[in-house]
Amino acid sequence: MATSPGGYRELNIHTRVIVDEALDRNIEVEIVDPAVGELCLRYGNRRVTTLESLSELTSAVAFRRCDDKLLTRRVLEDAKLPVAPGRMATYDDGDREFLRRHREVVVKPARGEQGRGITVGVTTARSLHRACLFARRYWPEVLIEQRCHGEDLRAVVIDGAVVAAAVRRPPAVTGDGTSTIAQLIDAYNRRQARTTGANSVIPVDEVTGDTVRGAGYAGLDRVLPAGETLIVRGTANVHTGGTITDVTAEVHPDLAQLAVSAAAAVGLPVAGIDLIVDALESPDGVIIEVNEQPGLANHDPHPTAARFIDLLFPETRRPV
Repeated sequence: MATSPGGYRELNIHTRVIVDEALDRNIEVEIVDPAVGELCLRYGNRRVTTLESLSELTSAVAFRRCDDKLLTRRVLEDAKLPVAPGRMATYDDGDREFLRRHREVVVKPARGEQGRGITVGVTTARSLHRACLFARRYWPEVLIEQRCHGEDLRAVVIDGAVVAAAVRRPPAVTGDGTSTIAQLIDAYNRRQARTTGANSVIPVDEVTGDTVRGAGYAGLDRVLPAGETLIVRGTANVHTGGTITDVTAEVHPDLAQLAVSAAAAVGLPVAGIDLIVDALESPDGVIIEVNEQPGLANHDPHPTAARFIDLLFPETRRPV
């Protein structure tokens, strides 16, 4: 392997795995901006610029479709792919009627990433209004969707195939009978920071506070009884403290095909497709998110970075 280029130590883990794979194939790597993971990769006469797993191979049209969740919904619906019922928030009786009809909803900004501005498990008109205002801090247009229950599955699709899949679960802490919920969250975050470099910690904000209060605790200063496990965040996003478990070998073929079809409909050569599924062995699922820049470092031992470099520089593909 070639010597690591300047700026390597400043990269996050999702960019490092790409750099490592490229160097292992004698691809020249220039780290343009380590803060955002921008790389310039050169092999022979070809040059490709990437931002983590987002590359020049993703068209501006595909990026735009994916960047706007309302537009993503329309594209998926036009392709006859299953999505959760939803509507754009109008802050009137239409929102409340949607909640009444579906009983429990998820509220999210129409544009955004890493779980920012999302509230899961909204069941009352008052909490719906608060969740919409919270989401609007991140983007003016807000999406309200029916909450679907089941396993939260992330499938990484590269070049028309599912390379890896994982079940994502929301962060939870377990009481010891003496520590407050805030102290348990702090301990959880310190453990996560040691293994993820602070890329997967629980935000101590109003969403976490609301989740804790919704579970029957007056606040983060309450002591959690010994042995009791408390989910402190509704979303399973890794960037807000969620955990992942590899399930690549267990995913039903129809679910894998659904993920591939979603990536194709949007036009993404690399995608993270998020689904809520009844069970891994079941063919049924609903698409809740399409991501144009999925993290590739969370799926070891599956060769996500290798398949990404195969896509960019097929001439360096290793024999199977």
